[in-house]
Amino acid sequence: MDLLKKIFIFTLFLFPLGEVFRLDFGNGVIIKPIDVGVVFVVLLWLIIKNSHKQKIKQRYILIPVLLFFLTGLFSLLVGGSHLSLNEFLISFSYLFRWIVYAGIFFVIFDLDNNFKKTISKALIICGSLIVGLGYVQYFYYSNLRNLFYLGWDEHMYRMFSVFLDPNYAGSFFVLFFLFLICLFLKKKTFLIGLILTLTLGAIFLTFSRSSLIMLVAGSSMLFALMNKKMLIVMLLGIIFIFICMASAYFNIENVNLFRVVSSEARLETAGNALLIIKNNPLIGVGFNSYRYAQFRYGLRNRANAQSHADSAPDNSFLFVIATTGIVGFILYLFLWVRVFKISSVLAIASITGVFINSMFINSLFYPFIMLWLWIIIAIKENN
Repeated sequence: MDLLKKIFIFTLFLFPLGEVFRLDFGNGVIIKPIDVGVVFVVLLWLIIKNSHKQKIKQRYILIPVLLFFLTGLFSLLVGGSHLSLNEFLISFSYLFRWIVYAGIFFVIFDLDNNFKKTISKALIICGSLIVGLGYVQYFYYSNLRNLFYLGWDEHMYRMFSVFLDPNYAGSFFVLFFLFLICLFLKKKTFLIGLILTLTLGAIFLTFSRSSLIMLVAGSSMLFALMNKKMLIVMLLGIIFIFICMASAYFNIENVNLFRVVSSEARLETAGNALLIIKNNPLIGVGFNSYRYAQFRYGLRNRANAQSHADSAPDNSFLFVIATTGIVGFILYLFLWVRVFKISSVLAIASITGVFINSMFINSLFYPFIMLWLWIIIAIKENN
């Protein structure tokens, strides 16, 4: 297990590489360093388990994970019958990635409590690096206009850090903020307080409305469960002050919290998803074959498809229904019901925040968010 622990910590330190270092093979096939690390960790863990003839613990979560995976595979085999072999393999690779990331939960569950504390320390370092790099980016690389041809939105005058997207960056910052709040309320050290303050500032500098809503939802849940409801009022006050201060710059479209262009785009993707769901209600079009379904229905132009948003609607739940149908959606909810029942206060608040956030962006299936959630659920930080 010592080798597994070392590789796991090494994998965590691939986290700050984000979307900056990635291999794009075209046709929607993208591999990031952290993907390789997670796959290696889970496969090594399975080899160790098999060599010692040990059964996988925590079957309470294992069963719903396998059920959703099998449903996703079935939807891909049946609902995705129109796919070419290459398209099928690409779609399956993302289903494989999903179950491998879920496997991190079982890996951590097998490790000793002392090592789980080491994981917590590593998360502080990794999160701080991402926040720090976000500030460097904000002041020295304020927009992504030069990467527009690669499918990235411009995101001018906003913090997007290593994720190259302020919405996903903001989602991560909120999860890190919740994690730090739990630590600060226990230890109240100056360093944690400083990182906490910088992280809250980073959330604001993303100018991401979905992240602000996630911040309110996740923090309110956390403070309510901790019986610290006065902190909810304080946070709402800070957010109100930020909005008032930011309003002076609302003439700039990218930082205008009341901008309508992105809202209209999200409504468009929701409409496309509902059309696909209407025609494929039971088992969907096949897990992660959404991009090809959009091509088939004429919702996207295959020849000009560049945007990373083509692969999913801006709503994780619509994505699940569209790709795995009502059957997959029920089993996916069943998985999260099981997860909630074993979760710590921090995990419940984090999941609540991501659930709300996933109504606006596909955060439930974003690798970095998935990895963070499964880790937090497994280490039970504040239990």
